[in-house]
Amino acid sequence: MKNTASIVAAIAAAIALPAAMVVPAFGQAYPVKTVRVIVPHPPGGPGDVPPRGIAQALAQKLGQPFVIENREGADGLIGAEACMKAAPDGYTVCATSAGVIQVNPALRREPTYDLSRFTAIVHTGTLQQLMLANPATPGNTMKEVFAAAKAKPGSITVGTFGGINLASLFVGWTKAELGLEFYPIPYKSASQGVQASMAGDVNIVSFAAGPGAKMVQSGKMKALAISPRRSSVIPEVPGLREAGVGFDFNTWWGWFAPLGVPRDVVRRLNVEIAALIAEPQFNAKFFASQGLVTDEPAGAASDAFEKFIKAETDEFQKLARLLGLKPQ
Repeated sequence: MKNTASIVAAIAAAIALPAAMVVPAFGQAYPVKTVRVIVPHPPGGPGDVPPRGIAQALAQKLGQPFVIENREGADGLIGAEACMKAAPDGYTVCATSAGVIQVNPALRREPTYDLSRFTAIVHTGTLQQLMLANPATPGNTMKEVFAAAKAKPGSITVGTFGGINLASLFVGWTKAELGLEFYPIPYKSASQGVQASMAGDVNIVSFAAGPGAKMVQSGKMKALAISPRRSSVIPEVPGLREAGVGFDFNTWWGWFAPLGVPRDVVRRLNVEIAALIAEPQFNAKFFASQGLVTDEPAGAASDAFEKFIKAETDEFQKLARLLGLKPQ
């Protein structure tokens, strides 16, 4: 009876605790030391600003430093490999994009990593991209640009950069599906391509919707389409599929850990980051400002993120087969 009374008293005391003192059962001991967040992208921009904001907020909330480590280079391979090879204890994680975690391994003959070597933590947003054109480019809509390209094959140039991106897929898809010849011109970065387009050196480029919309509003560029769908950022611009293009290459972002990381760590980070995404002021400062939209599955449970990745990988593989993209 004495033991029963003690148990009842303990339960009653727990129930009486103020709500603010109740903490989730998972991961209560995590973290107990510095967490390294590998970002396989250069400082600034949509690949760096959101994880940097999240890291600062997590450090304040959880009481341990979350240190951003930019490990750009080789299309993100360097940072991804460093994350994959780290101890699966939750003290090294990475924040990166579909291009690094999904596309790169699929297009390498002997990939040094793949999705099976990572644990998905949380989806943190999709980068809206505009298909922009220099004002002197023939046509003000995608269909008008298609007509101009058909009338004079190879006369309209498209700035591409890095490996696989919206602009390079656009060139490939229009040739495979519509028989149109756009002339690709490679640049080292999207920013360089945009500068070249504004200078009149190239007709079409793709760029993040946030800063891209400002260029359109100032008259420096015109918008042909937005991917993946219409946006309040520039609502008059049709989505890529509305404009007659049969794909919407989604550049999504998320947090990952090495395979084998404890599930309670995954749940803890998932819940904490999801709460930040849902906070309007935080979202506006670190996500919307970078052209990222955080509708579903951003902030969803990790298993929903895993299902999303599987579906996206299947879609990309179909597109890769259509375009004849071969592992290199």
